[in-house]
Amino acid sequence: MNCWVPGADASPYNIHNLPYGVFSTAEEPVPRIGVRIADQVLDLHKAVLSGDCQTCAACTALRDPALNRLLTLGREAWTQVRRQVQEALTEPSLESAASLWLTPVAEVEMHAPLLVTDFVDFTARVPRGGRWHPRGSGGRASTVMPSGMDLVRPAGHRRGDLGEVVFGPTRALDIEAEVGFIVGGESQFGRPVTPDAFEDHVFGAVLLNDWTARDFAEFENDALGPFTSKSFATSMSAWVTPIDALSAARTAAPAQDADVASYLKESDRYGFDLRLSIEVNGVSVAGARFGEAYWTPAQQLAQLTANGSVLRPGMLFGSGEAASPPWRLENGDVVRICATAPGPRGTTIALGEVATRVIPSFG
Repeated sequence: MNCWVPGADASPYNIHNLPYGVFSTAEEPVPRIGVRIADQVLDLHKAVLSGDCQTCAACTALRDPALNRLLTLGREAWTQVRRQVQEALTEPSLESAASLWLTPVAEVEMHAPLLVTDFVDFTARVPRGGRWHPRGSGGRASTVMPSGMDLVRPAGHRRGDLGEVVFGPTRALDIEAEVGFIVGGESQFGRPVTPDAFEDHVFGAVLLNDWTARDFAEFENDALGPFTSKSFATSMSAWVTPIDALSAARTAAPAQDADVASYLKESDRYGFDLRLSIEVNGVSVAGARFGEAYWTPAQQLAQLTANGSVLRPGMLFGSGEAASPPWRLENGDVVRICATAPGPRGTTIALGEVATRVIPSFG
């Protein structure tokens, strides 16, 4: 497919990518859903208003200021909307009309793409002798924040200079670069979801910085797990890359022990060949290859429902750290996480970056 938008075919935000986001402009301050193509945003709200159908479920969802209603519609609707967007951006006869729906990225303000209804964070570490299932913990959905929003340095209990216990701002703020997955299709209470149903339930992928206050963690390791050391913030990219856009990035996942439980076994075992990079103040400090993880995203999804709990649209689960450079962050530092993946026919696609500035604690 060749796109009529200038520069799109050579851009990592090409016709094979088309991530979703929520944006506004100075002239139109009400947030609306858009799709990124090259250095432009295609306004799906305007696209719906210009068409004959405005009342079907998908058209109604695309006029919302968040992706949540679209997430409830399921795989068939997601595929249909994506196909229609690709047609609008590649069909020469539609260029005249669709060009009116474009706004340069440089002129928009990005917002949170959805209201996160639940957040679970897995760990990428596999303890010795503990390869039975993916391990994770419940996160704080209310503190998932979009790229570009400042991170207030959290306060909590830590060791002071003399080894005493004090309450104050963390001195060990840590970066954890992860890949997050946005759940759309709902599951039934008491009915586990298999790994093979991954694409029926997962709408897309985002990049995460799942911040950690390492000095707070000392007081939580012997309790119920991470709490104040993790719950203060998780930064998420403003663009959601559709799972369909990552089809060419599938890669064989590492071999597993033969005694993996039956509910975690996959008929097609794959990960995603994503190349992550981390920068602090514009300087590269670490990189990682996401496809080398022992537990696949599909297995993590299955683990979420193994005990009969449900998947709900708007749920986010993190993969566990793909990279966590030993870096002591200071106030004013800007952390940027980016990623690329192979696209069809030798192309490359980019996942939306997550960038965050650290600011002082209010305490």
